[in-house]
Amino acid sequence: MIRLRRYFLLTLLLLGSSLLSGAQPAMDKFFGQHCYDCHDKETKKGGLDLTTLKPDFTDSTSFTSWVKVHDRIENGEMPPPKKKKRPSIEETAQISGWLDKELSAADTQRHAAEGRAVMRRITRVEYENALRDLLAMPDLHVLDLLPADGQRGGYDKLGEALDLSHVQLAKYLEAAAYALNAATATRPTAPPVIKTRIYPASQPNMCKAVGTGNAVLLKNFSADPLWPVPGKLMGQDYIKSFSEAEKAGVPASRSAAGFFHPNVVYLQTAYGFSPVYAGRYRLRLSLWSFLWNAGVVEPSPKTEVAMLYLSSGRTLGYFDAPSLKPLVSESTPWLEKGDAMYFNCASLLLHEQQVRMLPNGAAGYVGPGIATDWLEVEGPIFDQWPPESHHRLFGNLPVKPFDATSGARAPQRPPITQNAHDWPKPSDLPASEASLPLCTVASARPLEDATPLLRSFLGRAFRRSVSDDDVQRYVRLVQSRLEAKDCFEDAMCYAYKAALTSTSFLFRVESPGKLDDTALASRLSFWLWNSTPDDELLALARDGKLHLPEVMRSQVERLLKDARSERFINDFLDQWLKLRDIDSTDPDNQLYPEFNIYLRDSMLAETRAFFRELVTKDLSTTNVVASDFAMMNERLADLYGFEGVTGSKIHATLRPPDCERGGLITQASVLKVSANGTNTSPVIRGLWFNERILGNPVPPPPAGIPAIDPDTHGVTTVREQLEKHRADPSCASCHSKMDPAGFALENFDVIGRWRTRYRSRGAGEPTKVVFPGGWKPTYKLGPAVDSAGKLPDGRAFNDIMGLRKHLLADPDQIARNLAQQLLTYASGAELTYADRREIAQLVAESKQHQHGVRSLIHIIAQSDLFQRK
Repeated sequence: MIRLRRYFLLTLLLLGSSLLSGAQPAMDKFFGQHCYDCHDKETKKGGLDLTTLKPDFTDSTSFTSWVKVHDRIENGEMPPPKKKKRPSIEETAQISGWLDKELSAADTQRHAAEGRAVMRRITRVEYENALRDLLAMPDLHVLDLLPADGQRGGYDKLGEALDLSHVQLAKYLEAAAYALNAATATRPTAPPVIKTRIYPASQPNMCKAVGTGNAVLLKNFSADPLWPVPGKLMGQDYIKSFSEAEKAGVPASRSAAGFFHPNVVYLQTAYGFSPVYAGRYRLRLSLWSFLWNAGVVEPSPKTEVAMLYLSSGRTLGYFDAPSLKPLVSESTPWLEKGDAMYFNCASLLLHEQQVRMLPNGAAGYVGPGIATDWLEVEGPIFDQWPPESHHRLFGNLPVKPFDATSGARAPQRPPITQNAHDWPKPSDLPASEASLPLCTVASARPLEDATPLLRSFLGRAFRRSVSDDDVQRYVRLVQSRLEAKDCFEDAMCYAYKAALTSTSFLFRVESPGKLDDTALASRLSFWLWNSTPDDELLALARDGKLHLPEVMRSQVERLLKDARSERFINDFLDQWLKLRDIDSTDPDNQLYPEFNIYLRDSMLAETRAFFRELVTKDLSTTNVVASDFAMMNERLADLYGFEGVTGSKIHATLRPPDCERGGLITQASVLKVSANGTNTSPVIRGLWFNERILGNPVPPPPAGIPAIDPDTHGVTTVREQLEKHRADPSCASCHSKMDPAGFALENFDVIGRWRTRYRSRGAGEPTKVVFPGGWKPTYKLGPAVDSAGKLPDGRAFNDIMGLRKHLLADPDQIARNLAQQLLTYASGAELTYADRREIAQLVAESKQHQHGVRSLIHIIAQSDLFQRK
């Protein structure tokens, strides 16, 4: 019906301008007959008084109100459909058309004068990535040093939300100093490489883990015969036995360690390794899984997964542990000085202290375990010395012992230290390390050397050609610090810090109208790489070629194929789908005991891999709501009920016929961020669905309307509570839009598992679920889930499959929303009324390419909305 109405409106508008003549009197008559009884000074329904709302489209407040009026009239929502006296199609077309003409003209005039986007600061994510690329340090981490950015419309890319306070500027300066220190080589030769194999059984506190029944020592895929089975000798007696045996020379240090608990709480020193020097380290980890049958090692029913993570909280990776077959996995992460590594049995789902609660501890336990034989560490490893990061700052200038007779201040260097319990200690390093002299970058002609170094650095940092005046301004900073007796290295870093906190680096300046190629290079790179343009983009901008359609297309392809485009995938999804809120609530561990960090990370990996697949293969935007494939690993397959998926790696899997899964909307990540920690709410999910998937913003609730708190005691359902809530007329209109999609998603619980009944802490039937190891959860099965609903236009559905069919009937709507979300993210500006016509053109062009996501990105890159301020 709505589509038919729009067809008639468009037909009438195409007849010419005759209908628009005398529109102002017609508007007064229209509102007088159909609107003033609800929207006058006394009634003022919805806070709108049309009798005093003047058609002044240059006023921002008035303009916003008129946009709402236009949309309500055009969509048939105003006057309300229940009113007996309805305006004719001709009357509605005349008013709607006149408003459209006036609103578009006013908005277009504003764009011409001011542009769509305001000048804005780069975000903290962009700042970190810019430092990484500028300094050739892809593993640099400064995000935690920077304050959170403001948000507008769900995005932190919009200039209106990105202010710059003195506190933020101070933190940017701190991050710049940290990055420059990390980038600078402080010695003439590379740090010594240490290579060693660490056995977990030899680490401190291992005896406690074994003695309390959370671990066993293993040899040749059996309990180590040199050690008593935990449970027969427990607690302090075991610790005493362990210590005495070690003194007696029993070789426990080479035993494998098998763990039953997901968090190895009694092995917090993990492998006991902590780097003395920052750098890239090669890690090789030997893992396997087993089933512990009351002291007997048997084959594991599946591949288990372990995790390595750092004391900073950063995850190093997930590693497969196949049944009774040691698998050596390798990774080469960047480790900072002092990082401590921890081990986590990520895939094990055991209750806290389960093993310890058994009468005989591990001796009587039957359940899965993960064994680690050893961890091999080699590093730090550098491709060259000094590293490329140092070369970007100081070129080929030598690093020499500091000349104490020069009269300059020596650079500050932190001492070589290490945690007391970790290895290696300074005493474990070669003797030459202890006597290494203080070194710094040496220059016989400081100002002459500074000039070309700064010219190269500033051109990249400022994302444009720099003038001699630009360069000399920073050379004078170096000179001032040299005169203040700073050494050359510190003087240069002073100038570099000034550049990295300057407006030329922190802000993206664009002039109204068509962007020049320099601004276009930045807009493109900050979109698809979340960082500064590289040398190729800057060269094309200098030559004035970037705006050429064929050049722009080739550059978009190049940027998407580059590994740095993962930054766009991750950050765009975090903002569009609100994935960055995934940790804002913790699922109740009584109701959802199967949730853990491994599942959380798998959720995020699924959605990112799925969207990457859409981009790489140019799949249709309809995959947002329905797809014939899914991206998952074994952990997600267990959650979703899929079979035949093994291991921790995310890969494409065909969706079984008639499966409720498919598309982004039924992935666990978005189902979790659109729920709270105890139960689901159709209102929250409906709001998320309308704004993020359909592009239909919903106004905030009226003041004084209480939120609905889902009942976790199994007494009432959220639908029953909503029926009372929707009885309030002030709530009904918005809820009729929000709730249907939320009801359709009610079959998915807080962590994305399919359900037919709610879980409760109180009333209900005991569950028959038994987790590995024999542990039975305590939650109950409460009332049945009712996922039926009705769309505002009257179309009904019984569940998510029914809703999906209705959504697929209008693929243009899905494409339109994704185009709008991508444009908001890419341009840093909210879409306004005047943009609607070009959005419609983009969607029409996208339709010729079956609404492929990669094609849509190309279409956006060529559009005026992207290439104009």
